[in-house]
Amino acid sequence: MNKNVLSLLSKLPKGHWRAYLLKNSKIRNSVLSSGANVTIYTGQVKENADNVSQCLQDIHIGLIQRKNKHGNFDGLGALGGLAERTDSEHFLKLSQKERLELSKIKDDVIIVDGNAQLTNDIDIIRKNNVLREMKEELSDLGIDNKYINSENLELISMPKVKDDNYIINIWDGKGECYAINPYCHVYYDNVGTIDEIIQNSKEQAGGEVAEYKKIPILKALQAYGTPAKTHKLEDGRNAVEDYRYPHEYLACWALASKLLNHDDKKMVELSMTVQKAAKHKISLSQIAKATSQSMEDVAQVLNINPTTLNKMEKSMQQIYNAKFPLRPRNRGR
Repeated sequence: MNKNVLSLLSKLPKGHWRAYLLKNSKIRNSVLSSGANVTIYTGQVKENADNVSQCLQDIHIGLIQRKNKHGNFDGLGALGGLAERTDSEHFLKLSQKERLELSKIKDDVIIVDGNAQLTNDIDIIRKNNVLREMKEELSDLGIDNKYINSENLELISMPKVKDDNYIINIWDGKGECYAINPYCHVYYDNVGTIDEIIQNSKEQAGGEVAEYKKIPILKALQAYGTPAKTHKLEDGRNAVEDYRYPHEYLACWALASKLLNHDDKKMVELSMTVQKAAKHKISLSQIAKATSQSMEDVAQVLNINPTTLNKMEKSMQQIYNAKFPLRPRNRGR
């Protein structure tokens, strides 16, 4: 962490100028950390279905209903959060016993031949990050000892995704803050983990998780851009029905693409199906902007042709316009 850069960012107003400064990769890397999450899904794809709705109708995902530090609803999300990293200078001053204790709470401290060591291997850090955050968030629901096999975590390749909204638009300039590279995973549940979590859940006072929900993937794909009347995120979206983080919403689309074998025709059909069911505009170009990507980058995440992604976006726009045509202006009044 470069404290001089962080100090400079803290003095800049939220928004444009912070974003402009962080476009410089050297500057961003000086205040960079990571996060990781996992979307647990269950169900079987129906082969030889007549349409994508039937194909995916049995697929469900597990999502948490988040709360912020004030106890207000803060969007839906996958299990996960920011990485817990270790200051190397501080680590060197610790005894081996203290280092071993640190390995229980830090994602970049590993045990090798009985000794605690620091690692910069992001593949190790992201997996430790997921397991630790999952344990902490499920403890908010009164659940202990519910783990997943880290070897079965499937990383969704998102090489250019950024999660810098907090440091750009929300951070008040006090304390430490980071630009974030998020690492999204999916995990197939064939043993009833999602149902067991829901059955055993009991909200604990003061936790950041209000509820764990089992949601049809076709509904989850609608969960971004919903306008709010009461419980609002900072950008006006619905804090009960929408994903908190755009990269986690994009991970849901990537999961759907994986389940449809990245079939271009089926992905266009899926986009149309999702938009027809939604009462608000679904836009992957909006997600591209929110995660500092191009549409070509998003197509890479979904493992489809960029032309297909453009067809998806155009189709959704046309369906939305047809469902909710613009009202004519009342001229002369």
